[in-house]
Amino acid sequence: MKKYVLLLLKIGLSAGLVWYAFSRIDLSSAWRTIKAIPATSVVLAVALLFFQMLLSALRVQELLLLLGRRVRVVAALDVVMIGAFFSQTFISFMGGDVMRVWRLTRTGTPLGLAAKGVLFDRIAGFAGQIAIVLGIMPWLFPLVESPEMRAGLVFIALGVLAAFGALFLLRRMPKALVQVRALQVLLDIAADGLRISRSVRGTITVFGLSVGIQLLNVLILFVLATGLAMHVGFGDCLVFMPIVLFLSMLPISVAGWGVREGAMVAALSIIGVPAHESLALSICFGLCLIGVSLPGGLLWFWSRRQNADRETASANTAAGSGPV
Repeated sequence: MKKYVLLLLKIGLSAGLVWYAFSRIDLSSAWRTIKAIPATSVVLAVALLFFQMLLSALRVQELLLLLGRRVRVVAALDVVMIGAFFSQTFISFMGGDVMRVWRLTRTGTPLGLAAKGVLFDRIAGFAGQIAIVLGIMPWLFPLVESPEMRAGLVFIALGVLAAFGALFLLRRMPKALVQVRALQVLLDIAADGLRISRSVRGTITVFGLSVGIQLLNVLILFVLATGLAMHVGFGDCLVFMPIVLFLSMLPISVAGWGVREGAMVAALSIIGVPAHESLALSICFGLCLIGVSLPGGLLWFWSRRQNADRETASANTAAGSGPV
């Protein structure tokens, strides 16, 4: 029952955020802006998103290797594509992560190791995102005049530092607390994280891929903004887009819809971009994400059909080999 209540809350919040963002903007102007985008810009953005999936697959492969499990790039790409489909069609990225764990177990990876691999992949993604957000703070903070926005940026920075501090203190907890089952799980994860970090080559590879994936998001948004004839440079995208995408990852809406639109409008208003153009950019980006995730859905249904055919063939073979 609790699960369904949370589900309805997320749907309601996302719908409310979308309505709030759309109600304050000239939708006819936003629609005209979207319709004017050249097909070449969309094709290039989609191609970059597919390349981003390949980088994500390489990151999954590297993390599993650091955890002691070797998987092929093709298998890792299967995991990423199907995970992307369910991230866009489920209520949040959590649904996609569950499917990624399940697909990894289909490669023979033990369930616990698969779960850790997906968890560390998610952590690596956030680490790359946070690194860029913190890196652009010196340029972003002076541009923000709103006290509320400045307070939000400070809160994000302090939250990141607090999270790293909590991980550091986790290794120095009193022995009595270590006996708690939930904390034992956290300690086990922290121990694996430290083991991964001891591999300099692996850490640099994973972190470099994570930063590269986030910079690709910036480039994709710049390509779309250019196609929409917006007066937004690559430097503007580099300063504002990471924080927009960071906020859209909060698990409070349906695939970031509503949060991303509101954050995009608020962020680009700082440099004078009209709200309808910001909304058009966010919608185009969201639709491209959905479009890129569809092959993962086809792959999922095809794999299910293949499994069903194999099970049918096995059942027929077993029936045929019985006594006559």
